[in-house]
Formats: sequence, structure tokens, C-alpha cells
Amino acid sequence: MTPPSKKSPAVKWGEARSWTKNEIQSEFKSNDNLGVALGKRSGGLIDIDFDCREAAELADLILGGLPSFGRASSPRSHRLVLAELEKGRYNFELPTKVAQFLAVERAMLLEVRGTGHQTMFPPSIHPSGEKVQWHKGAGTLPILDGDELIRRCGLIASLSAIALAYPKVAGQRDEVCLILSGVLVRAGLEDDDIDALIPAVATLAGDEESAKRGGRALSTRQKIEADEPVWGLPELCKRLDILDLETKLREWLQLNVDTAKSSVKRSNGKPIILVEQGNLPYEVDKAEEALISGNAGVYQRGNQLVRVSKIPKQISEDGVERPGGALLLTRIVPPWLREQFARSANWEKATKEATKPINPPFEHASAYLARVGEWRVPVLNGIIATPTLRSDGSILQEPGFDFESGLLYDPQGIEYAPVPEAPSRDQAVEALAVLLRPFRDFPFADDISKSVLVTAALTALIRRSLYTAPMFAVDAPTAGSGKTYIAQTIGIIATGHIPTLISQGKSDEEDEKRISTVLIAGDPIVVLDNCERPISGDTLCGVLTTETWGARILGKSELAKVPTNALFMATGNNLVVAGDMARRILVCRLDPRTENPEQAEYDFDPRTEASENRSEIVSAGLTILRAFIAAGRPKQSKPLGSFNEWNLVRDAVIWLGLPDPAITVERNKVDDPLKSELSSLLELWIAALGEREVGLADIGNLAETNKSPQISELYQALTSMTRNGQFNTKSIGRLLRKHKDRIVNGRTLRSSPGPSGSLLYRVEVLDHHEATGTKNRKLETEFPF
Repeated sequence: MTPPSKKSPAVKWGEARSWTKNEIQSEFKSNDNLGVALGKRSGGLIDIDFDCREAAELADLILGGLPSFGRASSPRSHRLVLAELEKGRYNFELPTKVAQFLAVERAMLLEVRGTGHQTMFPPSIHPSGEKVQWHKGAGTLPILDGDELIRRCGLIASLSAIALAYPKVAGQRDEVCLILSGVLVRAGLEDDDIDALIPAVATLAGDEESAKRGGRALSTRQKIEADEPVWGLPELCKRLDILDLETKLREWLQLNVDTAKSSVKRSNGKPIILVEQGNLPYEVDKAEEALISGNAGVYQRGNQLVRVSKIPKQISEDGVERPGGALLLTRIVPPWLREQFARSANWEKATKEATKPINPPFEHASAYLARVGEWRVPVLNGIIATPTLRSDGSILQEPGFDFESGLLYDPQGIEYAPVPEAPSRDQAVEALAVLLRPFRDFPFADDISKSVLVTAALTALIRRSLYTAPMFAVDAPTAGSGKTYIAQTIGIIATGHIPTLISQGKSDEEDEKRISTVLIAGDPIVVLDNCERPISGDTLCGVLTTETWGARILGKSELAKVPTNALFMATGNNLVVAGDMARRILVCRLDPRTENPEQAEYDFDPRTEASENRSEIVSAGLTILRAFIAAGRPKQSKPLGSFNEWNLVRDAVIWLGLPDPAITVERNKVDDPLKSELSSLLELWIAALGEREVGLADIGNLAETNKSPQISELYQALTSMTRNGQFNTKSIGRLLRKHKDRIVNGRTLRSSPGPSGSLLYRVEVLDHHEATGTKNRKLETEFPF
């Protein structure tokens, strides 16, 4: 009890007293004020008293979740929290010289009061005559770690002082905010917090362009981490002419101590998240912090949150077959996320007496899952089971999540020998022999096929770090030649288990569903096994030449934007590669030269040997690539279109003396059945119409009125291109547009708008230079070394 309109108690209150109901009624008068003892007397109750407007307003951002009260002229000047403090009182006060220079009424910015102190509470009457009222009710009292509370109050005091000293006129304001960004990065604040606090300081100081002062935290942090020069606290104090305040600011911002964020923790070491009405965004932020600090295994991939799971046994479903033990990515759903929230933090809810433990609310899990594009958990580009090269050529061989590449390296208990940083070419040649050993008895049709095999194995080791890479196929004239064995052996080397197999669908639509399934799951190596249809299709072509793909989620009308950094392979007998796939696939040809190759006997299983010697084989493959990089990446070939980064692998293979594996691309183009069909169509067109321009409807009319056999053959050829076998100008037009301007055997199909709006077509015969692309070009001669 304090006298009317007084702050201090009228009697001694240092010792706790038990009050009876009659004593309260007799000793408390209706106009008396109410004082509350702080600290241990009140179970750890702490009062933060703000003595300047700037501090009170900044507390909205830094201590916004705490109950507050004050009077009309100084709202929210007190905030309450439960905490254990080492001292009973902490003062954040400006030095006298600084206070005089800034011409402030009071040098005290804020006080933190606990044991040994008391505070006048609502509904008391302030000595000014104003009534003290609650701003945010104290029905629930959050708990904060004492050190964290003092750190936050020091931050408020520092920013309040900076707001008071902020430049009064434009000129240096932008640089002052940039310098402040560097100070706050060094003080351990998160980028988003920094970018919110700096505009708030500028607003308090009356800066008309305060909204433009943020957004520098990330770039500043990157400069500091790169050891580039970035202004700090001394320069800030110099610019603001408050050099006498530097020592205090350094103390308040804890720049001389470990500034890692701390949180309140129970005996189990987990932070506490107090759930109260209206604080959902703040609580979800804290839940995410707990997930990150607790290494909960939550990652973002495209527009999804995912986790890593292991398949206990082999499964086969919807044309996709996966081996047991494979690591896959599973989309996170609310029930699993709630469980991780509970594992990462202690969730509590306030009661009248105290707080009680609760399970994380469903709405918090749903709110966090909905933060697409705003998550701060690591971005996962893939899982790897062996050391690899990052995109810059450096070696990734430390287990765990690698933030630089976005790869999660899980060696699954295997220790790999360190890869030399700069091996020689001789070491690379020796390593090539090690890499080839498990494949020594396969009947390669030629040296180019063996070169394709080596290229495929090396690509498998670093595919996660490549933006794009071609597909690899293993072909043979008959079954039982070892095609699938080769694909499985490459998978075992790179992942420790046989790769995921998908069967070729009956249509491109089925292929798209299966390809989407494996991309969403993050399969590292995918094999289209025993292909019977030509290898083609827009989905496969797109996946091979883009970094991300909108994969359709089965059973839903939404797309998952996922990386395409999986190695795609195919097997089949006398494979046919059609259309645009011709330039996207390298073919390794096996030729056992026997009628029944499956009856051949071998004294070893390449898959078993690859599994037993994975460490040595992986090290050998990476040694080859590192040796080529150490040699300066001497140019061996022109990059294959759409696969510029992958050309590192191709050139490394050529550098070792093997044939260019991309020669098989030219073979594909020669054998392309679609190209052959187009060539025949263009020949028929020339024979029937020469080079004159006509519409498709004109061809239909000519076929009916003209007895020319050439016109009739062209009409039949165009009709056969449609699914229903009818001469439909719209269907035929769509098909012809796919072949427009493609050059085949010196002929090309051109189109132009006609007078009625429909397209007119003609076949143009090109001269040799136009057809080969050498017209007006300087002849270039390349040497491999």
C-alpha cells in the first residue's frame, strides 16, 4: 500500500507480510495506491520501467509480447515478465556529458527492477494526477531467461540513444543506417530483425525516408563473413558525435561477449514457448528458431517443407521400384510437424496461478506450413551418400548439412579416404583403372561406349552439384547382356544401393507421373528400365535441361517446384532415341556377340565388388575430376548445348585419353526416327509442290481435284500424322509447328501468316553452307591439348 498519489510505500515493506481479509479492509483506503514487491517476493516478477518515449516504443518490437501498463501521457512505460536476475536492479543511463549534449530531460533510458524493489501498479493514481492503466493485461506472464532479458533491454537502450543522436538533417542518414546495420550484425541479431529495427529507429528520429533505411543486413553480413571492411561501433559514434557513449553501447550490445541468442530453458534444455491470444506470429517464429537450433531435420525444397526418411524394405508402386534402405524426401504434414515442435521446445499456457505444459496447437503447425517463401530452415538441394564436388569444384567431404551447396551428406557409416586437393594426371590415370575395375568383363561394343560408362559414373558422383546433365543409356542387341547390371553398379557406387527403377509408361502422360514422383521424392539416380518405346517426350526433355521442374503431385491439382539434379539412365535392347532427346542422351552400347549372353559365367558380381570397394572407387572418381581441375581445366571440346557445367566431366574423360562420349549424340541424330520421318515428308512436299507456299486447306483441295500421285502421297503422309487418321488442318498444323525451321538433309519447313490469318507453309531447299551452319563463319580448328 502506498499513500494516495504517491509512488513510495508509507510503511516498511522489506519483509514479507501475510495479510488477513480484515487487515486489508481496515488498512487499505479506497484512494490508496497499490505497490507490488518485485523479484523473489513475487515469484520472479520483473518490472521494466521505460523513462523515455523512444525506449517505450522500441519495446513494442523487442519486448512486444510482455504485459504493459502506464498513464495517458506515458503509455506502456512499464512491462512485466518473470525472470531470474543476478542483480536486483539494472540501470541503462546515458553518461552526463552525452545527456547534456543530446539535451534530454532525463539521462535514464530504462530500468530493470527485481528483488528489493517495488512498483506502483494499476489502478493507482500517478503523482501527476493521471490514472495508471493496463495497456496489455497481465492475465499471463511470459518467462524469459534473465540474460536474454538484459540483452534485449540493452538493445532497446542502445537504439534509443542512437535515435536521440540521429542526424537531424538529411545527408548522413543513409550511411548512419548502413553503419548501424554492421553494428547489429556483429551484435548477433538476425537479418530480419535488423531490417525491422533500423527503419523503426529512423522513424522515431523523424526521418521522412525511414522506410528506405532497412534491407542491408544480408549484404552487410556477407561482407563481414568474407572479411571485407565494414564500419562498426567506433565509426557510428563518431558520425553521431557521441564518442563518450561508445563504452556504454558496447556493454549494452554485449559486443565483447558471446552474443549468440539465448532462450529460457527448462531442465531438459529446450526453450519455452508461451502460447497466448494474439501472439501466433511471434510464437511460430520461436517454434522455427527451436527447429533450427535443435537440428530437427526440417528443410525447404522448392515450395515444400520436407524431411528425410529411409525405406525399410523394397517397394514397388505405380511403376516405380525402390530398394530397401534408400533415403527419400517426404513432404511434411501438420501432425509430424507438431511432434517436432514438441520435441524442440517446451510449449506452455498460462493459468491464473502459473503456467502449464501443453501440446503445440494445430494452428501453429498450419501457419508455419503456409509460410511458403518465408521459411528460414535450410534449403535442401539433395541427399548424397558419398563425398562430392561443389559447383565451384571444391570438395565436400564433411558429413552433415553443407550450407554452401545445400546438400545433406550422410555417409551411412562408411569412412571415405580424403580426396587429394591437387592430384596429378598420372594419379588420375591410376584412378581411372580403379574406377573401371568393376566393369572389366562387360562386352563394350567400342571404346566410345566405355567412355560413356566412365562419364556416367563420374556424373553420378557429382550430379547433385550440376545444374543440368544429359541422360545415359545402356543399349544391347539382346537381353541378358548386362545392361541393368551396369546401371545398378553405378547406383551402388554413388549411393550404396541399387538405383530406383521406373518402367516406361504406355504414354508420355504416364512417364510424366512417374518422373514427377521420383523428383519429388529426391531419388538421386533413376533408371528407365527395359525401354520398349522410343525414348522421347516433353517431360523428359524438359527435366534434363532445366534446374527446377514443376512436378505434379499425385492425387492433387498442385505442382511441387523441385530441383532436377537426379541422374537419369535408361536400359533397353536396340534402344530408339527420338526427337529432341537425341541431343540429350549418351549411349553406351554392349555387344556380347553371342546368341545367349545370359549363359555366360563370370567369377565375380560387379555389384558386390562395387559395394565392397565403394570407398576406393569413389575416391578414384573424385581424384580424376580434381586432377583435371588442378590442371586448369584445359579445354577439350565445345560444350554440349544445355549442359555447360556438366562439360567438366566430359572434358576430364577426354583429357585422360578416352574418346569423346558426346560422339554418341551425333549417332542418335542420324538414327532419329522422327528425323527420318520428317526427311521423307519434306521430300514428298518438294516433289508435290516444289518451293511454293500453300495452306493446309489448299493441300486438301488439291488432293480432291488434282490427279497427281505426288499430291496424293503428300496428302496421305500428312493424314497419317494425326491420331485418328483424318486430314484435320488444326491437328496437322500443331504437328508441323514442332518441326518448323528444323534443317534435315538440306531442307527446312518455313511458315508465314496468310491473308485469312491461317498459316502458309513451304519447304525451302538450302545450299550447303546454310544447311551446315558454316555460311559466313570463320573455319575453326580445335586441338585437344
